[in-house]
Amino acid sequence: MTISEKIQLLGSSVYDTIPGELTLTSVTTGSELDYVGAEDFDETMLTKILPKCIEEDIEPKNLLEIDYYWVLRCLRFINYGPYVKIGAIFCDKCETTTRGEYLANLETVGCKPLPPDFENRITISKEEFITFNKDIEIHLPTIQEILNSRKDKQFQDAFGKSNRRFARICYMIKSIGGQRMDPVSIRLTLQREMEPADYIILQEKISELEDYGLRGGGTIACPRCGNPEAAFVAFIDESFFRPDMACLRRWRDDRSRREA
Repeated sequence: MTISEKIQLLGSSVYDTIPGELTLTSVTTGSELDYVGAEDFDETMLTKILPKCIEEDIEPKNLLEIDYYWVLRCLRFINYGPYVKIGAIFCDKCETTTRGEYLANLETVGCKPLPPDFENRITISKEEFITFNKDIEIHLPTIQEILNSRKDKQFQDAFGKSNRRFARICYMIKSIGGQRMDPVSIRLTLQREMEPADYIILQEKISELEDYGLRGGGTIACPRCGNPEAAFVAFIDESFFRPDMACLRRWRDDRSRREA
């Protein structure tokens, strides 16, 4: 039986061609096999899975990065429930890291939506910098821009290793000094004209803008001291869509109790 659910996008106010509310449907077994064996998880999701699972006619690659991961989280809940196996629990109260296999609930992973009046066009004034004398306009990236930044050879060294953070920043910047520029031109401008101290300020300002969307992990009871606010890390990758039987049984039992 196909299950469908409507979800509100986190950045619903910023889109021109994507509706703020999408209808997700459960994945078929055939579709699941596509992404489980895929070499490129994100590319398979964007080109094969999401077009089948989103009822509205949209281009998934144009989703903001924060909405892409939000959609994947919701899709995971529809198909496999909220439980996941984790390998480590971090507790601030007893200052320990406990390693092993534990069952965590992804519903404890927080999420920060964009403000209703958010405009995806933010200017960092030159007054914020020490010596750099140009305004910089930044925006939240789409998932396609992030994937492009990871693969851009202009940001790789002689050994093929990419400076992902720097590439990400260059792809988030749209203009410098009022002049629209491509990521490579932005890279050259920052490298030639911006002092290290100002680059630190730029990174901090961009980090403030990025503080939206799903948090990096959730909460769970510490197995040593019982602190209910211990933390676990949650990654969205191939394993995110491969729950084991313990996760599925817990989800089944939860559903049975709700129905009862």
